[in-house]
Amino acid sequence: MKQKLEKALKKNINWFINSGVMIPEDGKWGVAERILNTVGNSSTERVYKSFPAWTEFDGYSIIEQRRADCNFETALLFLLAADVFEDKKYYEIAVNILDFLYNRSGLLNRCDEKYPLGAWNWSHIKWTETIWFDDNGWNCYLQLLIAEKFPDLEAKYEIKKWALLLADSLTEGFNGVFNCQPSDTNVWAGDLKLPHWGSLVCIALARAWKEVPKPEYMEVVNKYHEYLWNERDNFIVSEDAYAVIGASIVAQLLDNPLHLQVAEYFTDKLISKIDPENGNIPAEHNEAPTGTHLADMIYTVNWALLGLQIVSSLTDNEKYRKAFEKVLELVIKIQDDCPDKQYNGCWRGMYDIKAGEWGGGDCYEGGAGSIYTGWTNAPISWVLAFEMLNSSLPDVVRGLESNTG
Repeated sequence: MKQKLEKALKKNINWFINSGVMIPEDGKWGVAERILNTVGNSSTERVYKSFPAWTEFDGYSIIEQRRADCNFETALLFLLAADVFEDKKYYEIAVNILDFLYNRSGLLNRCDEKYPLGAWNWSHIKWTETIWFDDNGWNCYLQLLIAEKFPDLEAKYEIKKWALLLADSLTEGFNGVFNCQPSDTNVWAGDLKLPHWGSLVCIALARAWKEVPKPEYMEVVNKYHEYLWNERDNFIVSEDAYAVIGASIVAQLLDNPLHLQVAEYFTDKLISKIDPENGNIPAEHNEAPTGTHLADMIYTVNWALLGLQIVSSLTDNEKYRKAFEKVLELVIKIQDDCPDKQYNGCWRGMYDIKAGEWGGGDCYEGGAGSIYTGWTNAPISWVLAFEMLNSSLPDVVRGLESNTG
């Protein structure tokens, strides 16, 4: 298994470097959102209209918008790869991506008090602000993780300063939106009633609480998990996966038995949906094709894999570990072996289990034709790296001191 993990991780790292999602390939101008396969893809024109920044190639386009969450996720991947492979080159790519985020992207709100301080705009292609709860939940959490594990990077970018400003902004935004308080000034986007959005706010605030134990952070997390517990049977499996990620991370960071209770309940729900033969989890998300034979790698299988790894680390529950290994086996098996550089070593957006190939249809954000950097490939490769480092997302270990100089 170690050899399989190493091979799969190396192939995916090479996909990031060689596919064209980073121009230049050293990360100095960040990471594109995704590659779009345009052959027979009826959603292509809608993608171009909704995401109007792309570079066309023969049979595919690179959707060029630089999103902060995709870039933070990819930066963490290269930091982990530097550790796994003891290769300073990967560390330097991560630093270049962070340089882009903090110094070149213009995505961070440093001082405009009309908008949430510390928040990151959705993309550099937007003329106006678009500030999402889910993206900024990841941005806050990952900044604090990187700041804790890499003090050199914390000093360079003042990461904690911006992350904690964002935590305060997330708290204010959550309280206004979740409590349905009408406001002419609210700029936050996302449905907090779904774990896709709310659970990612929780992981950000739980990690912020470890830095600065503000009671309002904990109040948000407790309130949200009380809500999830009351609504625990009312979500599709994709949302169950997000709830597992959120509650498992929170349970490691905050001392409240409710968090573990939520994590275990949603894990059991998630496991009940896994096909015991092939390890697939049914595609149920409304932004992608659906079906029990489809492996959704944008909204479901990718996040379930990460969540199962985290909860296995948290509980040492053998049932959870076996479920994780079953899904991991599927994910490694379907990694793209197409020789074309835009696909080789990636995970595309959807795999058709019955057909034994990438497919199943396309939507303008989901489906087989969309190959995401941050939503899909980086989190999957996190899992591979964590397995090799005997770690998981809440407790990343750093062994880079001897590797980066």
